[in-house]
Amino acid sequence: MDNVVSLTRCGSYNDDVMGAVRQCIDNLGGISKFVQPNATVVLKVNAVMKCAPEKCATTNPLVVEAIGKLCKEAGAGRIIIADSAGGPFTEGYMNGIFKACGYIDIAERNGFLINSNFNTFEASLPEGKVSKNFLICDCLREADVIINVTKLKTHSFTGMSNAIKNMFGAIPGLTKVEMHGKYRTLDVFGEFLFDILDYFKDKLVLHLTDGIMGMEGPGPTNGTPRFIGAIIAGSNPVAVDVVGAKLMNYDPSTLPNIMTGVNRGYLDSNLNVTVLGEKIEDLKVCDYQTVVPNNYRPFAHTMPQWMQPIVHRLTTQRPHVNRRKCRGCKKCFEHCPVKAISMIPTKKGKLPKAKFDYNKCIRCYCCQELCPFGLVKVKSGIVYKIMHIGSNKRLKK
Repeated sequence: MDNVVSLTRCGSYNDDVMGAVRQCIDNLGGISKFVQPNATVVLKVNAVMKCAPEKCATTNPLVVEAIGKLCKEAGAGRIIIADSAGGPFTEGYMNGIFKACGYIDIAERNGFLINSNFNTFEASLPEGKVSKNFLICDCLREADVIINVTKLKTHSFTGMSNAIKNMFGAIPGLTKVEMHGKYRTLDVFGEFLFDILDYFKDKLVLHLTDGIMGMEGPGPTNGTPRFIGAIIAGSNPVAVDVVGAKLMNYDPSTLPNIMTGVNRGYLDSNLNVTVLGEKIEDLKVCDYQTVVPNNYRPFAHTMPQWMQPIVHRLTTQRPHVNRRKCRGCKKCFEHCPVKAISMIPTKKGKLPKAKFDYNKCIRCYCCQELCPFGLVKVKSGIVYKIMHIGSNKRLKK
C-alpha cells in the first residue's frame, strides 16, 4: 500500500484549521484524488461518547467541517457524518452524542447530513483472518467513499487510538461488546480490526487525523488533553498510525496494532513512511504521557483455583472504581462483554454500585472508556509494576 503521509502544523482550533487541512490534503494530490463528483461521502468520525470537543476524546468538529467543505468543493453529492458509539445504535442515542460533540451544528451550517440510517448489515469476508462474517453499520456499506476522520490519543487497551482503531466504530452499538468478548486478547482483536479494514479497502480512501489537541494518560476518554499541533493524512492507516505514534513519542514497533498491520502487508517491516510537509521531529512531543498496550494473558487460569485471585491482582493491570464515588449509572455493567461487573448495594443498602470480578475480567477497558463520570481507573498489581519497570521508556522512540 501507499506509504506516503502528509503532516501539517496547526497551532490551535482558533487557528486556520481549514487552511491546515487543505494543505494536508493538497500534499497528497488534492481532494479530487479521493472524492468524485456526485459521490456519497461518509465522514466516519470518532464519536466515542457524549462529551464536549474540549475534552479531546472525540474528533473536533472544526476538523470534520474542514474536510466536509473540501468534499463539497470536489462536487460530492451527499456528505454524511456517521459513527457508532458503545451504546445502542439508535437515532436518539447517537443524535445526543452528535449534538454534544458539535457535529449537528456544523452539519446545519454547511448542508452536511447526520446519519439517519441505523440498519445493520452482515458483511461477508471469505478471506478474513479471524472473522469471515460480521455486522457493520449499513450507512458505511452504502457509501461511495469513506473518509476516516480520527482523533489522536492514548488507549488503555491498544496503547494508541487513531486510524486503525477508529474503524472499530463500523461495528454497530452493542455488537462491540460481543466482539470484545469474542476477541479477548489484543493480538486477536487487532486481527479483527484489520478484517474490518480489509472489508472496506475499496472505498476507505483517506484517513485524516485531528492531532491538534491529543489525549495523553488513561485514554481514550479519561485522559488529559495535550497539545500536539498536527493534522495528519494518508491513504494507508498503518502509515498514518506510525506518524501519529512518533508524534506521541512512541516507538511504533511497540504498538501491537501497527505490527499486525505489518504482518498483514500494509507496511514493510522497517516501518518506512514517506512524510510530506512538516518534519515529525519538529512536532513530536517528547514528554507525552503514553500508556503500555494491554497484552494481558490469563495465564493464572492454569494454576490451582485458590491461587488465581492472588496471581491476577499481583501480575496484571485492572479496571477499578471507587465504590464510594460510583454513581450507580450501570453503564459499565451494561457494556461489560463477559459480565464481570455486578451492581451490588452498599452496606447501608443505598443505590447499587459497580463491583468487578477480576477472574472474569478480560481487561478490554470498555468500562473505563464508557464511564460518563471518568471514575473507572486503571490500577496495577505490585508484581506487574516490577515486571514493567522502564516499559514507558521502551515504548518511546
